[in-house]
Amino acid sequence: MGTPIQQLQQLRQNLAAQFPERRELIEGTLYALLCSDHILLLGPPGTGKSSLARAVAQTFGARYFERLLTKFSTPEEIFGPVSLKALENDRYTRIITDKLPEAEICVIDETFKANSAILNTLLTVMNERLFHNDGQPTPCPLVTLFGASNELPEGRELEALFKPSVRIACLLFFSSMPA
Repeated sequence: MGTPIQQLQQLRQNLAAQFPERRELIEGTLYALLCSDHILLLGPPGTGKSSLARAVAQTFGARYFERLLTKFSTPEEIFGPVSLKALENDRYTRIITDKLPEAEICVIDETFKANSAILNTLLTVMNERLFHNDGQPTPCPLVTLFGASNELPEGRELEALFKPSVRIACLLFFSSMPA
């Protein structure tokens, strides 16, 4: 089986074989995972952003959630539908089974296309690892969230999603792009 360092080296080699010309992206991804931080993968369509995240989740056997966002996406798609039984009892509870609040590794594709209702809740999950369900903070097992986008957002309203580590990941991905 090997030491943890040997296992990490083997994972790095396996990912490099599967994603040639993406060494910097692989390194950034592994750093994010080891630090339990989040990463923004920024680049054109078809460059392996989501595929890399899926491969990493499978390697670790992590609970995985993935969603492509549009301007029409709803919180139910990411955080789960509202429980009708709970509503009958005057409670606003989401059914979070197989949704982001239960994921260890998550990919939110086209992150910047989401509306503020999704992004504000997403920030709490990312920064505090909590999901407020019926007013109760529920711990989330989230290790790393992969944000993916083909373009940077316009305006300053999404600045909260840019942490210093995320900016580094963006630069790494740009530097690994073929000319």
